[in-house]
Amino acid sequence: MRGSLALVVALAACSKGGTASKEVTGTFEAKGAAVTITKCRTDHDVDGTYVVMETPSGALRFTNRKLWWNGDDPEGFAPGAVLDCPKLDRSWGGGLRKDGTSYWRGTLVFDCHDGPNTYKGDLTLDCGNITAEERASLDKQRTEMRQQQTGSASAAP
Repeated sequence: MRGSLALVVALAACSKGGTASKEVTGTFEAKGAAVTITKCRTDHDVDGTYVVMETPSGALRFTNRKLWWNGDDPEGFAPGAVLDCPKLDRSWGGGLRKDGTSYWRGTLVFDCHDGPNTYKGDLTLDCGNITAEERASLDKQRTEMRQQQTGSASAAP
């Protein structure tokens, strides 16, 4: 299934004239049209590590459990408009390195809008040149979190 999603992203890249980022697979639609994510960039602020997905028509930013769309800035430096997301499923991990760079890995499945405009996606991201050591740490954290969720779910009355 992920292979077919990568194909959708590659086909969208051809139709939009942009080269799809190798760090992002899946599908993204903005205002009813397929949009190519051309770059995935990570950074951090007071809320923690965040990710910006650049497109030819704007930038999508995930931070602090919210999605933001900025159609005026394809590089996504300004946050833009926070989207109303009845569906925003996410699973992610990331971090800040000693040298000030950051990384972010995860999934975002969403159905959002800002009034009449819709934004839908099913994305897998692996951004910031994650090292083998960081990947192992993220895998361990994910396993521990799932074990805690399973344990707490079975302990509920």
